[in-house]
Amino acid sequence: MDYEPMLCQKLSEDKIKEWFNLDSRYYKAEYKANIKYDGERIIAIVKDGKAELMNRRGNNKTEFFPEVVKAIEEYTEKYCLIKSFILDGEVITYEDDFHKLQRRSKTKDTFKRKLLEKEIPVKYMVFDILESDNINLMNKPLKERLLWLPKFQQLVNSVERVEYGDIKEIYERAIKEDREGIIIKEMKSPYENGKRSWNWLKCKFFKEMILEVITYTENNAGIRVEDNEGNVVQVSGTQHKEVKDKIDTNGKLKIEVQYLEKTEKGRLRNPSFRGIAK
Repeated sequence: MDYEPMLCQKLSEDKIKEWFNLDSRYYKAEYKANIKYDGERIIAIVKDGKAELMNRRGNNKTEFFPEVVKAIEEYTEKYCLIKSFILDGEVITYEDDFHKLQRRSKTKDTFKRKLLEKEIPVKYMVFDILESDNINLMNKPLKERLLWLPKFQQLVNSVERVEYGDIKEIYERAIKEDREGIIIKEMKSPYENGKRSWNWLKCKFFKEMILEVITYTENNAGIRVEDNEGNVVQVSGTQHKEVKDKIDTNGKLKIEVQYLEKTEKGRLRNPSFRGIAK
């Protein structure tokens, strides 16, 4: 059968603190968390010891991450009795830098790929298994599926198992390590092929800042405002009219925005409008 990645529902940090406090039914249920890595989602299909990598859009990425393929195949040959299995995970750089990974993932030139392989090494963070020895595992609970996962740690380079742990502990660790966020999973849940499920909850850690915007363009949803650094933020709903009027009157306006991180060029990644700055 065709395998498509199971997707997460989004959850804010406020909701995490509300839902997963020590008195809540969510905390008492079988939920665990893992670090949200900032990479490319990859399904690794291993048949008779040979690995193939597919991203969430169904594109073949085998030639883009040869060290991952080599590591999986070496592990399968040396340590694994089962030679066919299907893994779900994320390819990341060792620094967990999404922008560097994009250089690897989008470079089509074979010669440049070889150079980037040395400049930007990557590893495959495995967090689930969908099939083992032609046995479909997707209907089994996550906590049982994890028992089928190969034990990659310290055996091969470029492949690691993701650590699942207590929500509060993983949350605090992710904050300390300045990670993108965390993923919270119901350990009794099946793997919902190609679906966005409330059994997997994604929380990204956003930052906030004041942005001075100087121009705008109108669209069907409202307006897209822009600052002098080229940061563009969509303003929708009723407040976009007030923003538009203030820019028309004053030539500029300070707004509060939320964003995930800054790119290598200093642009805001995933900015969203929070309100007019006071």
